[in-house]
Amino acid sequence: MPQQTSPTPAEADARPAGFLVSLFGLLADFLFLREGQTRIDLYAFLAWLRRHRHADQAQRIEADPVLLDAIRNALAEGHGEIVTRLEALDDALLRLCEPPGPFAAVARAARPDLALRALRT
Repeated sequence: MPQQTSPTPAEADARPAGFLVSLFGLLADFLFLREGQTRIDLYAFLAWLRRHRHADQAQRIEADPVLLDAIRNALAEGHGEIVTRLEALDDALLRLCEPPGPFAAVARAARPDLALRALRT
């Protein structure tokens, strides 16, 4: 009888493509609603996810102690720093979507301000 191997933690907790982008997008939406607040609470973010039909994301975060701690530490940086980093991620995604193609067109349409800035540099 062949010996069965158990899945590695990474295989057991596989996340769909786009999980990271989705997580950052949800965080950006949450922060947009809290503009001006300096401290952002992890549990307020998790509750917001549940209220806005993203309970699956909240469950994934809570089920992964490393991810939970990483998000807690990121939120501790404060609203302004997080927004600055999210802007840098948008810029990096725009550059990643080049050369021209369907993703590039979406990126340029979604963030024309960054597309113009990229053309100037």
